[in-house]
Amino acid sequence: MKRRMKKAISALALSTAAILMFSGCGSQTSAATGTSGSTQSEDGKITISFWHSMSGDTQTALEKVVDGFNESQDTYQVVAENQGTYDESTGKFFNMANGSGSAQIIQIGEQNLQSMIDSGMVASISELIDTYNFDDSDLLEQVVNFYTVDGQMYAMPFNCSSPVVYYNKEVFDAAGVTEFPTTFEGIMDAAQAIAESDDSITPVGMYAYGYALDQMVTNMGGFTVNNDNGRSDRATEVAYQDQMTEIFNWIKDLQDAGYLLNYGTDGTNTISGFTQRQVAMFISTSASCRNVIDSSDFEVGVSALPVPEGVEAQGVYAGGGALCAAAGMDEETAQGVMDFFTYATSPEVQAQWAADTGYFPICNAAYETDSMISTYEEYPQLRVAADQLLNSQVNEVTAGPLLSQLPQLRTDIQTALEAVFNGEEVEASLQQAVDSTNSAIANANAGVE
Repeated sequence: MKRRMKKAISALALSTAAILMFSGCGSQTSAATGTSGSTQSEDGKITISFWHSMSGDTQTALEKVVDGFNESQDTYQVVAENQGTYDESTGKFFNMANGSGSAQIIQIGEQNLQSMIDSGMVASISELIDTYNFDDSDLLEQVVNFYTVDGQMYAMPFNCSSPVVYYNKEVFDAAGVTEFPTTFEGIMDAAQAIAESDDSITPVGMYAYGYALDQMVTNMGGFTVNNDNGRSDRATEVAYQDQMTEIFNWIKDLQDAGYLLNYGTDGTNTISGFTQRQVAMFISTSASCRNVIDSSDFEVGVSALPVPEGVEAQGVYAGGGALCAAAGMDEETAQGVMDFFTYATSPEVQAQWAADTGYFPICNAAYETDSMISTYEEYPQLRVAADQLLNSQVNEVTAGPLLSQLPQLRTDIQTALEAVFNGEEVEASLQQAVDSTNSAIANANAGVE
């Protein structure tokens, strides 16, 4: 069934007003022209505005990519600007409605895909690929699968990641667990062994991380939302209840047994707790892999997400981020955008980006470059994280959830897990999450024509 994508810009701007108020991203515009016409830098190059959400070391790595492109040719100058989180950046983009000072390229998180399509403010990447003869044959089918809707790809894959399990290999080895378990039950047994062998460390650290939770549903073969994850028709309600109940019960059992230290929703403190030997394992994004390894004075192991016994792991969807192109660009600017996409997705650039950050390459050839092979020899953990995606099934489940209220869904399940951390019952906590998200989905869908 052909899906209805067009959404009134005014309604979308209203939905992002709160984000803009609290993020400091107001609606002020610069003196530059809008996305439809090209502008020139002082040296005569056509300027392309690129809004991103990278910070710290990842921003440094991104600036290396941008600088490399700018130095590689004499026609275009890409200007990269951090605009806050993915949700803050897209909120500002919607509010500016492709007007003066808005971006030609905007980095989105996977949770923003449906909203970007609904806005009508971004171009079809598939159409740009055809128009400007971009060679997309080497892009990983797993990432193309996520960003493609109704046969059209709406974002160019760039910084790909997925949740993984990090563990202190020394602690596991000392407890006699020499091979990391792949099931919930196996992790429970390993936690018991660690608790019995070393009372100075809590076996499991956990924070409520909505992205990891919905990826675990995917890995268990479940849809996060109905209508085939919102892929066959627009999602109208959540569909994760069976899998999420199993996940929550597993976490509750770990906590009840005294094997789990909960960190609320604080991922930074969870990582610190791990690197400071407070906890022996935790789940977080693979994008943190280099940081975790470099910050630890012990051997860090990385493993794919676990599943319950008897469940065949399906793999994960291509999380992380991608690059959207603004609708209405003139031909010169659009050519520059596609030239930048060609450079940023090239094998050597993707290999260097992966080595610098912990994201993994989105093109097949990058894995065969000397630099990527060398990186994986030095940091084999990065290869484990990449393999989780590369070995994933390619189907409607692993296409991943598509809905404008995905950030709300993740917030709701985080709140539910926090309630379980604090002693509430799993069923009641999850039902509150279901009701909250379903209400938000209904309100969002009412604004779609």
